[in-house]
Amino acid sequence: MTTFNFVHIHLAINHSPLYTELSAFLLMLIGIGRKNRTLVTTGLVFTILAAVAGIATFATGDQAKDIIQSSPPIPGVEKLLIAPHETAALNFLIIACISGALAIVALFLGRGGRARPLWFEWLLTFVIFVSFFLAAFTGLLGGRIHHPEVRYLITG
Repeated sequence: MTTFNFVHIHLAINHSPLYTELSAFLLMLIGIGRKNRTLVTTGLVFTILAAVAGIATFATGDQAKDIIQSSPPIPGVEKLLIAPHETAALNFLIIACISGALAIVALFLGRGGRARPLWFEWLLTFVIFVSFFLAAFTGLLGGRIHHPEVRYLITG
């Protein structure tokens, strides 16, 4: 019988940062375009949630890595691909936390119904886009660990 461990948790939550970043980006883009403060504020909250999801996913991934690395060979799992995935995950985590911190600043600037600087909202939208791109790249590298069908999409 298999016991429930960090590998299971990591696999269960690993898409959360990607989808929260995508949601944050779209909410910010639509909210700024429509001059809808509620959508922008929701995008800022999603940005913070994406950072929290990134922290949880990175933490469980680190534990999952230790379990997989210490286990005997697992059919279909390419252990050598874990290190590049982990590096990409750390890069994503850094940018996600920066965008989450900037979102907190933006919420602080807009408290009490005050207008937030539009340039700051656009800057944050760009940082969220970069974070989303890094989340997608991290996901691609993570998928390659166990899915041979995506291992060679870039190189042919």
